[in-house]
Amino acid sequence: MGERGRIRIVDRGSQILDQATEYNRKTAIKALEERQIWLDIETETTEVTSDTISLSYKGQIDTIPVDLVVWTVGNKVSPLTENLNLAKNAQGLLKIQPTLQVLDRNDIYALGDLAECLDELGNLLPATAQVAFQQSDYCAWNIWADANQKPLLPFRYQALGEIMALGKDSAVLNGLGLKLEGSTAYIARRLIYLYRLPTLKHQLTVGLNWLTQPIVELLSS
Repeated sequence: MGERGRIRIVDRGSQILDQATEYNRKTAIKALEERQIWLDIETETTEVTSDTISLSYKGQIDTIPVDLVVWTVGNKVSPLTENLNLAKNAQGLLKIQPTLQVLDRNDIYALGDLAECLDELGNLLPATAQVAFQQSDYCAWNIWADANQKPLLPFRYQALGEIMALGKDSAVLNGLGLKLEGSTAYIARRLIYLYRLPTLKHQLTVGLNWLTQPIVELLSS
């Protein structure tokens, strides 16, 4: 969005990617600067028309012409979760115990982005695949332990790092003692995602698609 040919990112926060690591955030900002993308922080959108957008910054409103506006929003709790008669927080997420059992309902387990999961210090964990993936192991164990009168394990999250795509053939990776950016991080990101796919069939299908896609794009052009 923005003046003809110019892209702007508008964020009401004091910085973008406030939940990302400092290295990844700075690398992402550098990538935006290299692409000459404007970043408007502490800015709110007050009005959008067919060809203009009005932005408010520190009480001053500016209206600028635009060709396209893309609005990104957070997740919304599913109607199924909303209708459950279970303890929820203000955002509608299920409240759970450290064992991943729903508060006041030891016979129900919840994980992933429908549950409010806190670490051992009481900090809210992000609703990412990495957190849900680790929760699944604890959840499976605790269900088995509960059925066999064994002690349940409290969930302990281990941050393995963060990978972020930065456009075509570019990414940033920070984790397990590594800090990478550019094409190297992009390749590492794809290999990690490929490794995380559930079955060999999925890995082969996705891997072949990635290998053949550049050829298809070349032939089509």
